[in-house]
Amino acid sequence: LLVRWALDKTTAPKGESEVEIYTTRPDTLFGASFLAVAPDHPLAKAAAEKSPELAAFCDECRRMGTSVADLETAEKKGFDTGIRAQHPLDKDWLLPVYVANFILMDYGTGAIFACPSGDQRDLDFARKYKLPVVPVILPPGQDAATFTVGDKAYDGDGTMINSRFLDGMTTTAAFEDVASRLEK
Repeated sequence: LLVRWALDKTTAPKGESEVEIYTTRPDTLFGASFLAVAPDHPLAKAAAEKSPELAAFCDECRRMGTSVADLETAEKKGFDTGIRAQHPLDKDWLLPVYVANFILMDYGTGAIFACPSGDQRDLDFARKYKLPVVPVILPPGQDAATFTVGDKAYDGDGTMINSRFLDGMTTTAAFEDVASRLEK
């Protein structure tokens, strides 16, 4: 599913009105805590034109290996661009946009929304940069009142929590609901 994230006009480079992100898990949108783009993404390039520090970070990322094995073992590094993106289901919710060394331009759209509670790389990154980790999928047999995410992300199916109008739905039902809303 392709999700369009509008950029906050006060922080985005001119001409960069949105970021398109391909996702297989739209049900986890309420667990998003940041967006990340590849160093060669057009948004990263536009932002780097005004930031020598970001340009240097992007150059550093390009010099490291880009194989899946290289990215899995490399330290997760990111650069907060200062750009903010509007959550597609809540226009008042702004998330930071990072350039990250573990995002590849040739995978999907070269951009991700990060749900740290449901993806281990996102969780490691969020912990390192002190970003929110909101559990949105309750594993079977767990209690919503006490469930927390520790050092391991949960990427399985379950019941939606902390997800506003999706709360109580199965992950499958939530996927369909979000996909339908985004198509409209």
